[in-house]
Amino acid sequence: MKKTMKLGFMMTLLSGLMFFASCDDNDEITPVDPNAEYDAILRLTEGGDAGDTTTSEVNVNANEQKSIKAKVTFISTDATMRRLYITQNIGGQGEEPYEITANVDKKADGSIDIESANSNQIIYELTLPVPSGVGEGTVVYKLWTTTGRGDYRDPSQRIAVGPGEIILKYGGSNPEATVNSYTAKMLAAPTDDGSSETFISTFNGELYQISEGSEYASFWDFGYYWLNSPGASLASTASYPALFDHDDDPNTALVAVATLTNTAQDDLNKTYFVESNGTDFDAVTTSSDLSSLNVSDSNGQKINNLEVGDIIAFVDSYGKKGLIRVKEIEPGFGSGDYIVIDVKVQP
Repeated sequence: MKKTMKLGFMMTLLSGLMFFASCDDNDEITPVDPNAEYDAILRLTEGGDAGDTTTSEVNVNANEQKSIKAKVTFISTDATMRRLYITQNIGGQGEEPYEITANVDKKADGSIDIESANSNQIIYELTLPVPSGVGEGTVVYKLWTTTGRGDYRDPSQRIAVGPGEIILKYGGSNPEATVNSYTAKMLAAPTDDGSSETFISTFNGELYQISEGSEYASFWDFGYYWLNSPGASLASTASYPALFDHDDDPNTALVAVATLTNTAQDDLNKTYFVESNGTDFDAVTTSSDLSSLNVSDSNGQKINNLEVGDIIAFVDSYGKKGLIRVKEIEPGFGSGDYIVIDVKVQP
């Protein structure tokens, strides 16, 4: 589930002048107060320097405050900043994309589009919520900029500046992380143009059409397909077979994901599978329950001849382990054919 935050106002620094964008709730543009106080301040530079502040901790009480005020500065020298990414991690339960709802330009993946005029230095003044219902532990906001399309699960992907963290401290420790569970997801047999919801993200449990384009490439983890032999199958996005018609020409060969979407092969996620039929799927509740799964990048990126009731262990490109249980299969490769699966994965 996506979470949103409100941006109090955004400042961009250019040639000594400050520009402001108001919130989406139509707050008036507010002049900068040079004496303003902030609960958290980050200063992040490309490559890092002695003046950087990469982490800021704030003691909070959700019963008394609903937000904190933060100032974040990104400074680059050689890199051109193109996007800002933000994640939120509540109670150590795993990072999730955090999309700003303010009146700012955003890319399709939810990242903020940084205008080219402001691509070497930018300052954001943010009003970050203090989530209620957190008894103890932390809420962590992570922020970084990239030179192009990045990856919410891998800040090093095209990194420009950062990352930095703002840590809200509620007191005490985070509880043990529970697994992310996605129930009865239906993966359709692929259409030759990639418009079917054939691929799933273990990050958020969402289904994706490959034809939506490379903006979402970092979310695609694995997909479903059916061939007369080897029947119902799952494959990582990087190893998905060439089943797509990219030019409507019956005289040319079908292509794989990278060609269909004009995405670099190295940008496609790898997922590794192995049968795990002796594992009790229903007994898995915490992240540590999955840590001992005997699956690694030495296993294959495809698993075939699936049947209802099969349990499959997997590990994704980011080292997260999980289980898949096959609930239903409608055999074939027509537009109405599909597989239904349950997924449990480490956050």
